[in-house]
Amino acid sequence: MVEAVIIPYEKYLGIAIEHCQDVYRPAEDTFLVMDNIIPGNRVLEIGCGTGIISIYCARMGRTVTCCDISQKALECTEKNAIRNRVSLTILNSSLFSNIDGKFDTIIFNPPYLPVEDRIEGAEQWNGGEDGFSVIGPFLDKADMFLDSAGSIYIIISSLTDVDSLKAKYEKFVFKEKARESFFFETLFLYQLFMKM
Repeated sequence: MVEAVIIPYEKYLGIAIEHCQDVYRPAEDTFLVMDNIIPGNRVLEIGCGTGIISIYCARMGRTVTCCDISQKALECTEKNAIRNRVSLTILNSSLFSNIDGKFDTIIFNPPYLPVEDRIEGAEQWNGGEDGFSVIGPFLDKADMFLDSAGSIYIIISSLTDVDSLKAKYEKFVFKEKARESFFFETLFLYQLFMKM
């Protein structure tokens, strides 16, 4: 007898999300973003995973482009967008490699842990030795895709040297928007603006 496979669903803020194998599941960092962002009209999400943040923005009436390097994540986002009856532009892109145009809001919940795990799936959390191996390249180019009056929302861990990141990327003003503490780290949601 073959056992029925139960597809795990989760609901948050009225959004029903199917969890997909090998795709980052919404967690505390995801919800920290959703609970504290005020997206502009044109939104770009880098690393969309299940699509829950992009769907949340689309349900607010925003025009949303989202991307991921994982084909499984893109398929998962598409299924979840259909389930929640929203329209998204879904692209396969490594950071900004396939992105055109400028956006009012760019959202990135990156791999931020300062580890160099080599196991399968580690790209979902592995931020390299300093935690910035993905965040750095993102910030190198983000301003080219950001409207001059726009902002970036990004998750950063207390396990990293946030001050060194701020010093390196002086072109941005870093404003702490929210935080959530756990026994081993604090997650920060920063909102970044271009310096005038």
